[in-house]
Amino acid sequence: MVLPCRSLIFLLTWLVIDSMYYPIMASLIEKRKKGRPYLYWVRSARVEGKPRIVEQVYLGPKERVLEEIKQAYSRGQTQGPSPLRQIQVKEFGASAWLWHWAQKLGLAEIVDRHVPAVANKRRTPLSVGQYLVLAAVNRAIEARSKRALYRHWYQESVISRLLPVREAVLTSQRFWDHMDRVEADHIDAIQQELLVRLQELFPLGEETLLYDTTNYFTFIDTFNERAELPQRGHNKQKRSDLRQLSLALFEDEQTGLPLYHQCYAGNRPDVSQFTTAWEGMIELWMKGLKRAPEQMTLIFDAGNPSRNNLKDLDQASLHYVGALPGRWVSDLLAVEREAYRKLELGGSKHVKVYRCRRDLWGRERTLVVIFSPSFYRKQRAAMNRLQEKVQGRLMDLAGRIEQSRDGQGEGYQRSSVEKKIRQWTARDHLREFLQIEIKTEKERVLELQWFWDGKKKRELQRRYLGKTILFTDRDDWSSEQIVSAYRRLTRQEHLFALSKARSNGPWWPMYHWTDSKIRVHALYCHFALLLLAILQIQLRQSGIRLTAARAVGKLEKIYETLVIYTNGAGERVLSDMDEEQLQLAQALNLEEIATEMGTTLLKDT
Repeated sequence: MVLPCRSLIFLLTWLVIDSMYYPIMASLIEKRKKGRPYLYWVRSARVEGKPRIVEQVYLGPKERVLEEIKQAYSRGQTQGPSPLRQIQVKEFGASAWLWHWAQKLGLAEIVDRHVPAVANKRRTPLSVGQYLVLAAVNRAIEARSKRALYRHWYQESVISRLLPVREAVLTSQRFWDHMDRVEADHIDAIQQELLVRLQELFPLGEETLLYDTTNYFTFIDTFNERAELPQRGHNKQKRSDLRQLSLALFEDEQTGLPLYHQCYAGNRPDVSQFTTAWEGMIELWMKGLKRAPEQMTLIFDAGNPSRNNLKDLDQASLHYVGALPGRWVSDLLAVEREAYRKLELGGSKHVKVYRCRRDLWGRERTLVVIFSPSFYRKQRAAMNRLQEKVQGRLMDLAGRIEQSRDGQGEGYQRSSVEKKIRQWTARDHLREFLQIEIKTEKERVLELQWFWDGKKKRELQRRYLGKTILFTDRDDWSSEQIVSAYRRLTRQEHLFALSKARSNGPWWPMYHWTDSKIRVHALYCHFALLLLAILQIQLRQSGIRLTAARAVGKLEKIYETLVIYTNGAGERVLSDMDEEQLQLAQALNLEEIATEMGTTLLKDT
């Protein structure tokens, strides 16, 4: 079918006029396949300094498309071109919001100010900072390996039109070329400048920082000698059979923003890293925010105190609130409940506290013993579960001993049986109320009997369970201030839990096996956690009771739809949001962000 000349003139006129009203400059082009003509809608842009087609949509056979255009303009029912196609092409909500905040923080620019560019022969249109920001945004949404990043995320995200590059630019090799430029001293400089930027954008607290550590298991081969950071140690995810990396993290107590991180060897105890970590943070604190150590109060858990660590804190004039292992001041655990006073904490159930002064390693300090009824119930339930588990193991072992006595099997030696029982009862004070009787003949075990002392168990529960012992040099703080500051450590634990989530946690997967790349991996994962923490702040300020991870899942389902009109012009719109997504869009200023990115938010009329 040949379109009449008058219709062609009419169509070309609309192409000229409507280019002034529709935001996307595009055109219709013809392609021939097996001799037949087909029409495509294409958008061009400059990529690496050269004009290239960056977006292409198939419309259909030329005759059919021209007939649709002719009918749209001959009906006379509308004052402009009718939609020819409406296609959902890009994920918008999560990518756009995270990209917007990465730009607002200036993450790429901060990195590029401290990391030298890649050599000319390996240089790409993207800078080192842009590569790391792309990785960080992906980690905050749906972590992909560098090999899968382009096809399984970038192409489907709005970022592919905000930062258009060819697939060859986002290969794993190109990522590694740029990651190799980042040295350990660059990371410290980046974190210092980022700390200053965060101070400009958020009301960071002026005195209190939260400190905690965690570790991440890896699948790095045992005999790989190229990496010293991954080592075997006590893994918090029960994977001590694998090499692991440890991470120290500082968080602002007021906003919950992660401010500084530090990687260290997986076989190094947390207590030995404590001083090194806070000294690194203090250096950034003093240089970046121009503050003195005596202005800072450090909050940490029971895995970090030692005689030397407290001595270092005292010498640095650094204030602190920390937790102590109960065995260090066991007499305080024996204080009767009548000596405790009730403490009401905002937004939580009540606790009871006992406050005193005590000489601890040559210096008198304030100690606060907290008793939490809810914590007591959780620990008691855990003790009962473990007791049931040990009971089952003992019954199974006793049965096998009886069988061996009747001539089945080689039998058991007393030392091996005692070792097994010690291992099973190493936690939750089980050894202290379990009585074991082993009958032997020449070290061969003939019978195993045991008895759980209920009275002793109740005494142990009353003495140890539900209690946390805090110590501090902030004698001017009230008990409420001390307890509230310490309890905020749970917020940092939520960040760690988020980073380790196997479905969409920023840390997984990690396919790196050299120390330098592992440190860079930790850096862009830190960026991802920072963006998620900012998201959590905005949700909290708007009164939306969603976790950052769940909010990202909701935002991911907000799509950008490309509408192609009969005159070849195009428009991008956001539509079909449910009530919860509309609430998120309003709380996160998504309409304003969309407008900045050339996207329209459709509203019900």
